[in-house]
Amino acid sequence: MNIATLVRYWATWRPDHPAIIHNETRLSWRALDQRSDALARGLRAAGVGKGDRLGGLLTNRIELPLLIIATLKLGAIFVPLNFRLTGVELLPLLEDAECRLVVTEAAHLAQLEPASRSLSFAIHALDCNDARPYDDLVIADGPVPTEEIAATDPAFICYTSGTTGQQKGALLTHLSAIYPGMAKNIAEGLTWRDSIMVAVPLVFTGAVISCFIQFTVNAGGTMVLESDFNIDRYLGVIERHRVSAATTVPVVWERLARSPEFARTDISSMISAACGGAPVSLDLIETYRRKGISLIQSYGLTEASGLVATMHGEDAMHHIGWAGRAIMGTEIRIADHDLNTVPLGETGEILVKGPHVMQGYWRKPEATAQTIVDGWLRTGDLGMMNAEGFVRIVDRSKDMLISGGINVYPAEIENALAGVEGLADYAVIGVPDAEWGEVPMLVAANGGDHAALCEAIERVGRPALARFKQPKHLVLLGEALPRTLSGKISKPALRQRFPKVPEGALRLFAR
Repeated sequence: MNIATLVRYWATWRPDHPAIIHNETRLSWRALDQRSDALARGLRAAGVGKGDRLGGLLTNRIELPLLIIATLKLGAIFVPLNFRLTGVELLPLLEDAECRLVVTEAAHLAQLEPASRSLSFAIHALDCNDARPYDDLVIADGPVPTEEIAATDPAFICYTSGTTGQQKGALLTHLSAIYPGMAKNIAEGLTWRDSIMVAVPLVFTGAVISCFIQFTVNAGGTMVLESDFNIDRYLGVIERHRVSAATTVPVVWERLARSPEFARTDISSMISAACGGAPVSLDLIETYRRKGISLIQSYGLTEASGLVATMHGEDAMHHIGWAGRAIMGTEIRIADHDLNTVPLGETGEILVKGPHVMQGYWRKPEATAQTIVDGWLRTGDLGMMNAEGFVRIVDRSKDMLISGGINVYPAEIENALAGVEGLADYAVIGVPDAEWGEVPMLVAANGGDHAALCEAIERVGRPALARFKQPKHLVLLGEALPRTLSGKISKPALRQRFPKVPEGALRLFAR
């Protein structure tokens, strides 16, 4: 079984059932199959074959899921590219993936310029006269594109970062991408009758892998794809399309609950309302429970195809702060530095084993060997387990913060700001933010001309950092930053000193 055969199955079994709803467009499973076939013919004619990489630099539009399925039908590997990244940030990803072809749109064509100057890949664009048109890739007539694709063949390269700021591509196979959906659908009873809401960019693992591949393609349901996130529209869409499943970060559920439309909107269709990325408060759980909805917490990461642990709705009230139990067929254990299992209730690194663990990091055998040891994925996250098998996330040892549901790695920001005049001793940490949950804050030991320093930081940071990575605050200390015995800046000490934005912090990247 592979993802392409699942699409063909639903196109035969329930051809007229909606696969995707996007604004006023409704695409049935038959239409999704036929239109992705036409696109696959065009991609093959353009030279894309099995094992080739194809990049998608697109916003949420109907062509994106078509492109994903067409790529997978050829046995090629789809590379989701975040359109919020700058050209400088996209360059190393495209160098690493060596895409044969990238599909984009007019608004994001310029972001490919740095890569196109040094790399050889074809560009096709929508709504644009400055590149080969997307329509050239659509060949309506011809034989059905076929390819021998094993379940263990690669399907996606999803890029993630870490403490070094170096982007690594998690190589997900057809099986690993599908498997968590099978586990969740069996546990929660999601079927072809369900509608899955996606209002975040379909380039993040939680959207493209979890919501589209696992919860829609696997179950034969309907993906309700929104162009962007709008609180009042989100609520209305849930009511209008009887959306039954959605997974997002707590800050989104909180903003929905604060909307004036929340009390009068019927969202009782929700049977799977899940949170990831941060703990869920008792108040938030009770707010949704009063509307008859069980808000549950889950845990996952890109290297495990998006989902590792979850819980039943009835467990949510009794396990506040816990991230759930291992999904079916998955093993979780908590280990010490030597990877020995620690006693229940003790903190250690979360290790995961299962068919959904990535094949490895693309073209990085050393990083793969360090991350997957004897079949166990070292998540880098610190947690504990209780006697019932529930896992609690204690800390993110990978030094990561989550802003608006997007993973942000301080090392990337610190690397990008290296060389800023007047900025010599500095670090980035996450601080709470009412709108985004967390935002990056820059802490530096430097003094001098504050205005000039802010101007220099913004001058370097704007072209090098996507907006969600740009630090929103600057704290200037009159002393050296705290360091560990080995001489490294102590991030835990900084986070303890600055649990929130202090008075007197300077604003950065306000425009």
